[in-house]
Amino acid sequence: MEFFPITPSALADFLNFFDRAAFEPDDEWAGCYCLEGSCDRHFEISFTDRETRREIASQLVSEGKLGGYILRENGRDVGWVKLVDKLDLEAFRDWYHGEMPKNRGEVASLYCIDLIPQYRGRGIAREILDFAMRTSKAKGFKYLEAYPAADLNEKRNYRGHSGMYKAAGFKVIGSSEDFLIMRKKLG
Repeated sequence: MEFFPITPSALADFLNFFDRAAFEPDDEWAGCYCLEGSCDRHFEISFTDRETRREIASQLVSEGKLGGYILRENGRDVGWVKLVDKLDLEAFRDWYHGEMPKNRGEVASLYCIDLIPQYRGRGIAREILDFAMRTSKAKGFKYLEAYPAADLNEKRNYRGHSGMYKAAGFKVIGSSEDFLIMRKKLG
């Protein structure tokens, strides 16, 4: 599995994944473009059509404000990982009311994991978590956070299972209505 960072110059790769590979066309998540967390709650709720979400995501990627990685295996895009500085997540100001770090580079956030259906249930999420821990530590982050569903509702497994994070040494430090806030000290 290879991880390719989404930068402004990789906009076409990002759009290709979300336009064609990420979801079946009739899937309720089709057209998400991973905007959740990158926008305040009012913005997120008010832009629900696929075309508008695509346009907003394109703008954010072009401005370097929607970061993450495309996963490839043998040249095929098979997944997406949103791994960003926590300060880039508007959602925490509105939805989680979670404590925000004082400085950039302090807390990395593993916000979303999306694998194409054929790659789900194969242990790849743990491989992604290992990548996120290594990458965040190499970038100098002190902590890595993740936000799994508080229950095991399959529709919200796009953030991984809490058991996976617990097994990797993450501790619950807070919660929202539906999600846990889990953190691990790096290094």
